[in-house]
Amino acid sequence: MKFKQLTQDDKNLITAHYNRAGNKRDTQNALGEIFGVSGRSVRSWAKKLNLVKTNESTDFRVMIYDIETCRVTAKVWWTGKQYIGHKQLLEEPRIISISWKWLGEDKIHALTWDKDQSDEKMITEFMKEYNSADMVVGQNNDRFDNRWINARAMKFGVHFNTFVKSFDIMKQTKRLFRLPSYSMDYITKFLNVENKQTHEGIKMWDMIQDGNKKQQKEYLKKMVAYNVGDIVSTEAMYVKLRKYMNHKVHFGVLAGKPKYSSPTDGTTNVSLLRVTATASGTLQYIMQSNTDGVQYRLNNTAYKQFLNRD
Repeated sequence: MKFKQLTQDDKNLITAHYNRAGNKRDTQNALGEIFGVSGRSVRSWAKKLNLVKTNESTDFRVMIYDIETCRVTAKVWWTGKQYIGHKQLLEEPRIISISWKWLGEDKIHALTWDKDQSDEKMITEFMKEYNSADMVVGQNNDRFDNRWINARAMKFGVHFNTFVKSFDIMKQTKRLFRLPSYSMDYITKFLNVENKQTHEGIKMWDMIQDGNKKQQKEYLKKMVAYNVGDIVSTEAMYVKLRKYMNHKVHFGVLAGKPKYSSPTDGTTNVSLLRVTATASGTLQYIMQSNTDGVQYRLNNTAYKQFLNRD
């Protein structure tokens, strides 16, 4: 269903839902079920109806990103499981494509290696965006994407922010939940959020790296679509899971809000959930955001600031 197909009654229904208090993501998903579209589509409609802001905040930037890498050719003695040393490699590992978006924005960006299968220009362009992020979010990005990006940037002498905060969904999920699998495919289905796209398997890499010019162009386009699909799924997982997980950055403080504000979006619409104490007897105040349910701790000083708020 497209926005132009909405009747005035449909628009009134969307407006009524958006004007109610509560989590906007839940509102988008609920409306998505009514209209048979994704929550992301509903958000796009709401923007056209002037019901939401373009950004969650203009004071901080959260990047959701994902990369796809190429295979490498190596000289081996035989088939089967074996150790392959770096001297056996006939080429250097490279990145084929990078996709990313900013949390709260709809547009998804994508870059690919050039016609000579070099990733230098892509890395140079992407690092301008990466370095402006206050935090990056990904699936297994601490072990994979971040290290790949750093290595390629170092290779080409491109500056990269070594102090950027990283939120690894797989790592955080493993820390908190016992699940049969921590793959993106399983978690998106488990959470009932937008699922990643499928692809043709190893054939896609065969065509991109070894196909003729027409095949390379066709399958590179398919890889970008797959890469972009990962971004949609990654953002959906992050938004659904972040209220349960450790906060890497206090975005409230970063945006100039008081310390008792919510660390995820800076809202001061928060309340005391419970009081606990450390083993040494220090009181800690567990707070909860009234907008998205995020829980976080305050010390005595920050809690007094909360009590003395206007």
